[in-house]
Amino acid sequence: MSLKKNFASRLSLYVLLISAGLMLVVTILFGLFSSSAMRLESRAVAERELDNAILDIEKVITEVERTVDNLDWVVEQHMEDESFLYLVTREIVTANPNIIGSAVAFEPGFYKGRQYFSPYTYIGDQTHEVHSIQMGNENYDYPVLDWYQIPKLLNRPYWSEPYFDDGGGGQAMSTYSMPLHDDEGNFYGIMTADISLAWLSDRVDAIKPYPHSFTMLIGRNGSFIAHPDENKVLNETIFTVAMEMFDTTAVQIGREMLAGAKGMQRFSNRGEDSFMVYGPLSNGWSMALVCSYADVFRNARIMNIVLGALLFLGLIGLFIGCRRIIRQLTLPIVEFSNSAMTMAKGNFKAAIPEVETKDELLKLRNSLSYMQQSINEYIEELKSTTASNERYESELNIARDIQMSMLPQDFPQRDDLSLYAMVQPAKEVGGDLYDFVVVGDTVYFLVGDVSGKGVPAALFMAIARAAFRFIGALGLPMKEVVQRVSDCLCDGNTSEMFVTLFAGRLDLKTGQLDYCNGGHNPIVVIDPDGKASFLQAKPNLAAGLFPGFPYQDEIITLKRGTRLVLYTDGVTEAERVDKLQYGEEQLLAWAQRVSPDTPSNVVVSDLFTQVKHFTRGADQNDDITIMSLLFK
Repeated sequence: MSLKKNFASRLSLYVLLISAGLMLVVTILFGLFSSSAMRLESRAVAERELDNAILDIEKVITEVERTVDNLDWVVEQHMEDESFLYLVTREIVTANPNIIGSAVAFEPGFYKGRQYFSPYTYIGDQTHEVHSIQMGNENYDYPVLDWYQIPKLLNRPYWSEPYFDDGGGGQAMSTYSMPLHDDEGNFYGIMTADISLAWLSDRVDAIKPYPHSFTMLIGRNGSFIAHPDENKVLNETIFTVAMEMFDTTAVQIGREMLAGAKGMQRFSNRGEDSFMVYGPLSNGWSMALVCSYADVFRNARIMNIVLGALLFLGLIGLFIGCRRIIRQLTLPIVEFSNSAMTMAKGNFKAAIPEVETKDELLKLRNSLSYMQQSINEYIEELKSTTASNERYESELNIARDIQMSMLPQDFPQRDDLSLYAMVQPAKEVGGDLYDFVVVGDTVYFLVGDVSGKGVPAALFMAIARAAFRFIGALGLPMKEVVQRVSDCLCDGNTSEMFVTLFAGRLDLKTGQLDYCNGGHNPIVVIDPDGKASFLQAKPNLAAGLFPGFPYQDEIITLKRGTRLVLYTDGVTEAERVDKLQYGEEQLLAWAQRVSPDTPSNVVVSDLFTQVKHFTRGADQNDDITIMSLLFK
C-alpha cells in the first residue's frame, strides 16, 4: 500500500519528522546535565565543607588541650597557695575565648585534709561575667563524676561526653580532663577546661552547602553534641533517630561513626532521598553533614523548566505545522464526527456518510457502523438489566430495614444497668447480631457473628436471634441456652453455616454473671477502677456445627461499676489500606481510657468512631457489632 493511499502512514511520517528534530534537541540538552556528574560534585562539596569544619573544631580542641597540658607544673609548684590556684583557673578562662570554665579538682582529703577542694572559674551563660567558686561539696560530689573518674582510672587525658553542669557553670558543656601527678608519680587531682556546646552548635549550624542541609556532632556513645533540633542534644542518640527513619542504612552509618570511620552513605530521610558524609575528630567524636538530593538537583529542576518551556514552544510549532497538514487529510473525518455527535445526542440511528477510499477511512466508517449497531443492541439490554437491578436494590433495602428492625432498640433505662448496642453491616445486610432480654432483675444478653456475609448470613442471623430470644428467657444456665440454640441452628443446616457467639446472664441484685463463649472473640472487662482486661472463657465450638455438643459455661461475680464490652471481629480485624489491623492491643488500650461512669451509648459510639478513624476511609471489610453493658 502506497503512502498516498495510507492515511495513517502519511500522518505518522509528518509527525515523526517534526518530533524527531525536537526530541534530538531535548536529548542533547539533557545529556549535558547528567545526574551522575551532579552527584559527584555534591559529594565533593559536602566533603570539603565537612573537612573544613572538622579542622576548625580540631584547632579549638588542640588549643584547649595544649593550654591544660602546659600548666600542670604550675599547679604542682603553687599547690599550697589557694589564691594562686583560683588565679590560674581565671587566667585560663579569660585568656582563651573558647574555654568557658576551668578547675583544679583535688583528690578527696589530699588538699590540707579537706574532703572537697576544687577551685573553679567559669563564664556565666546569661551574664557572660567571670565567676570563681569552690566547686566541691556534699551536693556536688565531683570525685564520682565522669570528667574526674574516667581520666583517673585511665591515667591519661580524656574528653568527657557532653553533659549539663548543674553544680558548676550551669550550662551544657564538654570537659577536657588531665590527671595530675606529683614528682613520685602519685595521682592527686584533675585539671580541667570546659568548652560550650552552644559554641559547637553555632559552628556546626554554620555549615550549609545547600539550603536544607544540616550538620550534627555526636559523642563516643552516639549521643548528640550538636544538632539543628536542640531538643535532641543530650537527650537522644543517632540510633534513636535512625530507628525512626525505618532505614537500616542510617543505623549502619551510626555504627561506622562510632567506630571512627570516614565516608559517605546514601539513605532515605523520612522518604526523602539524601546522603551523609561523616568523619572523626581526634577526641573520639564524629561529625556528619546531611544533604538532600532535592537541594542538589535544584539547578537540574530549573533546567527542566527551561527544557519544558522549549518543549512547549516546540509543541506549539508542531501543532501549527501539523494542523495545516491534517486539515487537508481529515476532511472526511469531519463528516464522521458530525454523525458521531448526532449519536452522542441520542439519535443512535443517524446516517453515516459513505467513503470511496480503501484506506483507514474506510475502516473508520465500518467501525462507526458496527459501533452504532452495538450501541442499539446494548441499550436494549441495559434497559432490561437496569429494571432488574432496581428491583434487586429495592429488595435489599427492604431486607436491611427488616433486619435492623429485628434487633432490639428499646434499651433498658434502669438505675442498676446501662446497656446499649449497635450493628453496622459491611454490605446492605449482614450476619452480625445482638440481643438482650430483661426478666425481672436478670438480663440475658448475646453478641454473635455468622459465618459469611450478605443475604444468607442475614437469614441465619435472624434464626439465631429468634432462638436465643425464646430459649434465653426460660431461665436455663447459659451452657444449656447455647446448646439449645446450637441444636436449633444445626437442624436443617445443609449450608453448614455457623455463628460464633458470646451469651451471658447477669443477676442485677447479686452481680453473678453466668456466661458461655461459643468460639467468639474474648470480651473486654473494665473494672470499677478503670483496669481493662479480656475475660477468660472455656473453649467451645461455634453454634450450629455439631448437634448435642456439650457446651461449658462459667460463673463469676461482678463488682458494681464493672463494664462489659462485647464486639465482633469486625472491630479487631478492621483494616487500613496498608492491611494493618486495629487489633486487640489497641482495643485494650482504648478500654483503659473509658471513664467508669460514661453512658453505654457514648462508649459504643466512641469505639466505633475510633475504629473508623483507624481505617482512614478504607472500605469496611466485615460487619461491626458493639455492645456495652455497665453493672451500675
